[in-house]
Amino acid sequence: MMRDSTACNIRVETAAKSDTSCNICGSGESRHTVTVEGHNYVRCAVCGVERMAKYPTNAEVREFYSKGYMTNKFNDLGHHIHFTPEYRATYFAEKDLTFSDLRMEMGRYSGKSLLDVGCANGQFLEYAQRHGIRSMGIDISEEMVNAGRKNGLNCEVADLFDLKGSYDLVTFWDVVEHVTDPKAVLEKTMTLLNPGGELVIQTPCTGMVSELFGEKWLYYLPVQHIHLFSQDALFGLLSKTGYSIVSWVRFGSCNPRGSIPDTNKKAIDTIVKRTGIGDTIVVRARRTDD
Repeated sequence: MMRDSTACNIRVETAAKSDTSCNICGSGESRHTVTVEGHNYVRCAVCGVERMAKYPTNAEVREFYSKGYMTNKFNDLGHHIHFTPEYRATYFAEKDLTFSDLRMEMGRYSGKSLLDVGCANGQFLEYAQRHGIRSMGIDISEEMVNAGRKNGLNCEVADLFDLKGSYDLVTFWDVVEHVTDPKAVLEKTMTLLNPGGELVIQTPCTGMVSELFGEKWLYYLPVQHIHLFSQDALFGLLSKTGYSIVSWVRFGSCNPRGSIPDTNKKAIDTIVKRTGIGDTIVVRARRTDD
């Protein structure tokens, strides 16, 4: 089987058994949920993950990401808001809030080792280093890694499956939804974690918000978003791959800034967060050692 790159900045093997059976649990039983840009999404009847009904081939993935995905989405460092110096303070504030919600005191990780998978231009590495954490990032985009290195950050072009070593904390910020085999990714990550090490995953989360928006939900992005987890499906996969859930938070209402009045957006975002139905989830999980 061949490894191929995805937007998640990891390379994973595409399952050889079937392009329609679930790569997480192997079941071929599912029901249709939405059709977006000619691609069908289905929900697995066994593990509950929502996924592309037909997995893209390695060739289709290559073709998609060769059509300027990195350039159009990530490469405009001078203009893309998420990668500008002006956004850095907002980014750091967002991470402060997330870690507070997860009950993670970042000062306790000072001197410990961190691996950020899919580090892009290294904003999270910079955040972690400000807390005294020994940080390393990997990404498949040479352009983004070079941008991080110019800022003195420890990042490199690398494949997760080729890594060796051990870390106290591994982070995946909006990564796992892109991979063809999330189970293999989490199993590999387990081998990189020290005993008692922790994993933080942020990913879109299906549920009430996605069901209400249907095909208009922002995270139905065929080819790049292959697996979309419900909270139960993500917790189930983490448990099966050897992790215990420590804490979690959900936020977001599929209302980007500017799409509705700011007052309404603030009210809706507050409601979905307090009720735990937001369409983004961040999970803190710990390696389970018998």
